[in-house]
Amino acid sequence: MSSVLLRTTLALGLSAIAAPAFAAGDFAACFTLTPGVSWSNGSETLSISEATVAGESALAVTTSGGGVSSATVHDRSGRQLLAEIRYGIAAWGGDAAAPVMTDTFDPAPTFPATAKPGERFTVTGKGERTNHAQDTVTDLEFDGFSDYTFVGYEDLDVEIDFKPRTFANTCHLTTTFEDGRAEVWYAPGFGRIKFQRYSGDSLLMSDEISSIVNE
Repeated sequence: MSSVLLRTTLALGLSAIAAPAFAAGDFAACFTLTPGVSWSNGSETLSISEATVAGESALAVTTSGGGVSSATVHDRSGRQLLAEIRYGIAAWGGDAAAPVMTDTFDPAPTFPATAKPGERFTVTGKGERTNHAQDTVTDLEFDGFSDYTFVGYEDLDVEIDFKPRTFANTCHLTTTFEDGRAEVWYAPGFGRIKFQRYSGDSLLMSDEISSIVNE
């Protein structure tokens, strides 16, 4: 082996040893939900718990704030939206523990198991809406965000209880609608931890995880 080739081989070997190891992003992992995790964005508290849908094991994300509660119910992967539940408003004389409206989906709106940065996909579904107060059931089409592009994996820096924290390998997605767009970040075990909504280039609203109740 020539001295030049030997030096090149040694240099490549040393650079490989010195290079830091980065965990590869996992798209499906971003949508996983860990039962027992609870966190707040400052105005609402989100709690992940075990649930059951049509006899099947599922996971619920309950959002509570300002005397109003709602829940989204997902399959065990966290990628499928099986149901949305709205509860009574106590301030209006309703039962805060009783559902007033339940949307169930079949087929369920589903995020793909894999995606590459820059890849575009759609999330659609349909199902039934049960109005518990009126005892009616009507057909519905999923009206949530549907047109997504996977921006890429990002290490998201936030402040948790006024202390810096980095959520590694979050999935950053962008979704467009009418004349606006939304930027969203999903973190493994926590679900969607940051959300920004724009009209053109103007930021209309933003919320992100700011404290952790339990993890």
